[in-house]
Amino acid sequence: MAQVRDMQAFIDRLLIQEPLVAVGLLGDELADTTWQDMDEPQISATVMVLLPYLSRLATRLRTSVRQSGLPLSESGRAQLAGLLKLYRYAQLMLNLKLTTLYEQIDDPLGGEYLVRTHQDQVDWAVRCILDCYVSYVDVPKSLYVDLHQLVDLARVTLQEHHPVGWQSIHQHYVALLTLAIVNPYGLTPDEMEDIFNCLIQTGGAITLVHGEPTPTSRFIDMTGKIMPHIALTPRAGLTAQGVFLDVSGLYQPELRHQLSPACQIHLARLLQRLQFYFVGRTTRALMAAPQGDEAARTSLVTIGFLSVHHRLERLDRSDTQPEVSIALAGLDWEGLEQPIRAGVHSLTGADEFKLDIDTGHAKTDMDWADGSDAHLSGSHPRLALNAPGTWDVVNFSGSGFRFHWRLSSNSHAAVDDLLLAELSQAAASPSATKTGLALGVVRWVRHMDAEHKTIDMGVQRLAGTVFASYARDYRTEGSRWS
Repeated sequence: MAQVRDMQAFIDRLLIQEPLVAVGLLGDELADTTWQDMDEPQISATVMVLLPYLSRLATRLRTSVRQSGLPLSESGRAQLAGLLKLYRYAQLMLNLKLTTLYEQIDDPLGGEYLVRTHQDQVDWAVRCILDCYVSYVDVPKSLYVDLHQLVDLARVTLQEHHPVGWQSIHQHYVALLTLAIVNPYGLTPDEMEDIFNCLIQTGGAITLVHGEPTPTSRFIDMTGKIMPHIALTPRAGLTAQGVFLDVSGLYQPELRHQLSPACQIHLARLLQRLQFYFVGRTTRALMAAPQGDEAARTSLVTIGFLSVHHRLERLDRSDTQPEVSIALAGLDWEGLEQPIRAGVHSLTGADEFKLDIDTGHAKTDMDWADGSDAHLSGSHPRLALNAPGTWDVVNFSGSGFRFHWRLSSNSHAAVDDLLLAELSQAAASPSATKTGLALGVVRWVRHMDAEHKTIDMGVQRLAGTVFASYARDYRTEGSRWS
């Protein structure tokens, strides 16, 4: 058992390493391990030592990924890649464990261990797919293929002799597929977790159809080439490369009575989302706005609180006199030669104030070449603004919008950022906004390509009229406008 002791000592050394460093060292160690030279007891002992550590290390990485901002930074993407490597290492250990269990058919506890090992295999795949969902990145095609193959192996092994264990695996499997078909990238991370946990309880009401699809079925591609949330029109021969997921059981009234109140709410929201996917693309196109005007599919978007405020103020200048307009001094991307400044002077015997507009060519004006300002001290660095950009409008409604955005060097976006959309006249229908302006908050972001240069973004629209305003405590000497 010297190899087992060496592996335990190696793991003890990994405990003081950073998670990503530990993943790299662990991969090198496993690559150098000659499993064929080890007997069955040694392999079993090594697997028993490694599996718990892999689970703990995955938990550390998963926590870091969940706490990362969106879109994922380079560090966040590296942590997610580390999780996928751990998934491969864990599947290697579990496959070795299964091989050992198949040879111990006379062990009275062998059946229980067999069920647990198959459950662990599927759970690792499910958790990694959920990690991709909550990070708003595409799931690797191989991960979907692994999930389908692992579930099929569990069905062949357990369905007849261990039906209870197989049912648990099946419920987790169809719960994930149901979450996948409603496009999880349109949900918040908390909504994904809540809906998934609720669907596990309702897994018995969801069935897989291998033959003719029902009206409430969605196609699941077993090859991983077609993402589950992409709708396909049922046609002959489609089941040769996949199955259909029938969710009609979720609409049965008696099902809700078996669920907790919180789960009933999550199920109701899920069913509302499912209704969209049962309406064909042709029907949705007829219901959509006319496609003749290209402007109807684009919107001028400004992102960031200060940028939105400045944009609204600039829009207001077209309807007012320039001399009564107050710009954010030193925060203009348009390169104004005379940034407008304002000063407040108290009046004797009255708590009133007046504005003295100074637009002279003073030395204290902004130097646009080096970005410095004599009015600003070292504790007040210059703030950069995002210029308005043209985004593709995927769809919009009275409650929200969905955009495609190609990232540019001078802009950025993150969840909870404030956003101003200037819709074209064709897009500004009564269902969206009468003024053509809409204020919203970024709620989810998803990368659309491997280079992370294009993102798909969901925005929750804020109700009410939007305008720019300023406030200042005029009792404080030398305070700036805000």
